[in-house]
Amino acid sequence: MENFILYEELGAGARSVVYKGRKKGNLNYVAIICAEKAKRPEITNHVRLSQDLDHPNIVCFYEWYETSNHLWLVVELCTGRSLFLALLFSFPLLYIQLQKM
Repeated sequence: MENFILYEELGAGARSVVYKGRKKGNLNYVAIICAEKAKRPEITNHVRLSQDLDHPNIVCFYEWYETSNHLWLVVELCTGRSLFLALLFSFPLLYIQLQKM
């Protein structure tokens, strides 16, 4: 993870934290997920399923690293409102709008 710069925390769950970050020498921001090693089976499965996906509605997986205490996943940074907020404030959505999500 020495090739990455971590910025602010974007969110946290029971056993992981998501940071905004970027790779050194690159200006593009990414989301960096720091997970406990106890989640290794889940992370390995997620990586296996995500690495070959390429779809505009699926977060892009870039790479992952393992350190002595954590697993780190580097994924596409999604900005804007969450689906929950979009549904909350834009209800009712037209069928066509739902198809685009």
